Amino acid sequence: MAEFELELRRGDIYIRIKGAPNDISEGIDEALDLLEKAAEKLKEKKIEIKVAPTMAPEVPQIAPPTPATCRDAILKLLSTDWGKTPKTLGDIIEAMEINGIYYPKARVASELLSMTRTGMARRLRTKAGFAYILAKPP
Repeated sequence: MAEFELELRRGDIYIRIKGAPNDISEGIDEALDLLEKAAEKLKEKKIEIKVAPTMAPEVPQIAPPTPATCRDAILKLLSTDWGKTPKTLGDIIEAMEINGIYYPKARVASELLSMTRTGMARRLRTKAGFAYILAKPP
């Protein structure tokens, strides 16, 4: 006789019954009771999920008026106390987005490269990659 498989689910809990059709039909009531009991126990048990505290970066708020160009936005960010330590491209983009200033990654990268070539900024090699800092802080 062929063997069948029946799977009963309730949320994330499931019970799988394998066997002959007669065996499965006899075991369904027991399986349903077991499934209900398991679901009730999980409801009763309070599960605490501990979340590791994240260090929110203290990104400076750019005061109005909003910078007219990508370079102006970078200069405003790097001229704050936040910008006194070298910042990666990702840090700068994240800070700009927090302030509601959106430029493509390629645009910000090319602007930083241009600022480095003209002597406005310095590019330093760090463990995280290249980081940028103003050459002459205000």
